Amino acid sequence: MTLLAVNLLQFALIAVAGLGFVLTVTRPRLRVVSALLAMSATWMVFNFLEETAGFRDIWLVTPAFRLAYPPLVYLLARGVMMSGPALRWRDWPHAVPFLLALALTPQIGLVEHGARISLFAYSAATLLLIRRFHRATRDMRSDARTIQLNWMVAMIAFYVIDGVFDILRMDAHWLHPYWPWLGTSSAYVFQIAVSLVFVCVLVVLAVQHGRLFSGLDEGALDAWAEGRASTRSSDDTAMASTAAIADFKRVETAVCDEALYTEPRLTRQEVAAASGLTERAVTLAIKSATGRNFNDYINSLRIEDVCAMMREDARTGTRQRVIDLAFTAGFSSKSVFNAVFKRETGKTPSAFLAALNAPPASPKSGPAAS
Repeated sequence: MTLLAVNLLQFALIAVAGLGFVLTVTRPRLRVVSALLAMSATWMVFNFLEETAGFRDIWLVTPAFRLAYPPLVYLLARGVMMSGPALRWRDWPHAVPFLLALALTPQIGLVEHGARISLFAYSAATLLLIRRFHRATRDMRSDARTIQLNWMVAMIAFYVIDGVFDILRMDAHWLHPYWPWLGTSSAYVFQIAVSLVFVCVLVVLAVQHGRLFSGLDEGALDAWAEGRASTRSSDDTAMASTAAIADFKRVETAVCDEALYTEPRLTRQEVAAASGLTERAVTLAIKSATGRNFNDYINSLRIEDVCAMMREDARTGTRQRVIDLAFTAGFSSKSVFNAVFKRETGKTPSAFLAALNAPPASPKSGPAAS
């Protein structure tokens, strides 16, 4: 048996995915990652057997695996967002298309069409879920910008591009005369190599999972959507309501007097507890008084605090690093601080500081009096 370059890459992918599975399988919140890595390793095992041992003549099973990945990516996104186990028994319906595909492998065309539909449908569903998560966290958390799932969007983009590339490589024979490389073994080697890199990145991210935030409580997204819908229905009366104004004073007292905004991971729930209001009342009060969501409101207070400290330093001649002031005010990310500072003041932190430290302009002398 002669091993080709692609077979060596398959071995490497099996080894990396297997190692990642061992490192993540005991962690409930990473169960979907474990399943994804196990699926990758199993898929490569069957790929290797089909190409070197004639297994494709017994059971051509590899096309069915393309129906396993899209739901796992969706569940991975959900698992990152929520606290608790990422994979539960009630998620079993997501496995039905893959199991059906295993039984329908002789109908390879049907399986491949189903895989393409699954790829695009689950990718769209995952993007909508991420969008909902981003909007919800801006209403619920002061660190919303630091927990955005842009890396997950990149993962979905990879899967879509990989799926389209596979379609072009395997089925778009009309394109091969214009792009001969697509029909060569090198294109297949390239695809497996890119998949290997992706699995390596996934394992590294999984091992560093402690950097992820703790996750939203079960049902938090549904509760946010329901609260948002009821808030919209009462916006016209709430905006003019004295109750909303009074509630905002309570929120402001709790957040400012107790300096709650300096807590990097301050949540709407904590503000509600400190002010004696419901979470929905906190959202409505902030929106009525400022027109902002919770995240933007808290960050605006932090910027006010940073600006006040910068002015005091300029007055006393004290030299402190701006990033240290930002951390003192409650920011936990330099990039987020810079973006919010520019949005709130119209200047970068360095430009704002330079303006404070600039010497006053000397008055221009007028013409001598005659």
